[in-house]
Amino acid sequence: MDYDLNYQPDTGDVDVSAIPNKIGDLCLETGNYECSTCGDEQAYTKDTKFPGCDNCGDEYLTWELLSAA
Repeated sequence: MDYDLNYQPDTGDVDVSAIPNKIGDLCLETGNYECSTCGDEQAYTKDTKFPGCDNCGDEYLTWELLSAA
């Protein structure tokens, strides 16, 4: 019998409001951020809204903080 070691039971719908740094969220820390989809790096300042990525255009991306300014 084969076992999937990465199996996780379906817990229902994902609460997208709990995902940080998505398009439209306010940036909480000035710094350099990376697109989770394509790896494009951009600088954002505190209290600005995260835009979509000009490089890949993915509407479900998140911006991950690489380094704070």
